[in-house]
Amino acid sequence: MARSKNSLVDDLLGVAVALTEQGGRASLRKASLRRAVSTAYYAVFHALCFVCANELVGWRKANDLIEPVYRMLDHGTAKNRLIGKDAAAISPAIRQIGTGFRDLQEARHEADYRTPALNLSRDSTLQLIAEAREVVDLIEALPPEDRLKLAILLVTKAR
Repeated sequence: MARSKNSLVDDLLGVAVALTEQGGRASLRKASLRRAVSTAYYAVFHALCFVCANELVGWRKANDLIEPVYRMLDHGTAKNRLIGKDAAAISPAIRQIGTGFRDLQEARHEADYRTPALNLSRDSTLQLIAEAREVVDLIEALPPEDRLKLAILLVTKAR
């Protein structure tokens, strides 16, 4: 069964890689690496938003129906749900997605909020981007039933 792909996710990963190639002053390179880490995380976040909207509404519907579901995802809630027992009960792949999402979210927080003393290298940043690509690939490879369960897990209220 063919799945819809979100080109925004691929574009964000491409932008993250391009940011690692920035030259110039040391401070500009550092800022570019920080943005690359953040952008890699947001690629994964948008991949999850896409799954929720695609599975629960479908892309053939009007944007005013899709947008609320796409924007429903909360960063902290998503992390907690993805690393919880309910995610692991769906499949080992969802648990892997959760671990990767958590690690990337932590790296994004470091990149976005730490002092200028944060030490990032091009190699470590490229590794984080590769991890984001792996998480996106896991999300895109989920079987249809697991994609639906993932979307439900991410947007419903825990009881």
